[in-house]
Amino acid sequence: MTPRILVIEDGFEYTRALERIAGDAAELVRAADAEEAEALLEAGPFRAVLLDVVFDRTPTDRLAGGGPELLARFGGDHTRVTEHVARQQGFYIADALASRLAESRVLMAYDFSADPERLEALRENLPGLEGIREGTGLDDVLARLLAE
Repeated sequence: MTPRILVIEDGFEYTRALERIAGDAAELVRAADAEEAEALLEAGPFRAVLLDVVFDRTPTDRLAGGGPELLARFGGDHTRVTEHVARQQGFYIADALASRLAESRVLMAYDFSADPERLEALRENLPGLEGIREGTGLDDVLARLLAE
């Protein structure tokens, strides 16, 4: 059976690039936001998940996260809150889907090498979370997604 990989991104860059190199080795399924990803995760299993971080093309009403605490943090400025949430969306999606992804390998398009404490904190809810170091080739990313 062909392993299924869930790619959560606001564009199609990762999905299309990985499809080109994966061939028949994997089925790549794309979700544009947390809600789509949750529905796909409910429908069936995935070998692994690739999660982008910046979702600046996502409509505001489709972004996960935000809330009164962020509004207070940004002095009531809704525009700044939206910009922050879009730039950090991958982290908000990881949090929103943590219970569904707790047993999964999750590769996040974020280089944690300068921020290892953040990775360790995130692994409390997502033990299988890994970052992708800057400059990592897509062949390596695909190999990590397909690893058992």
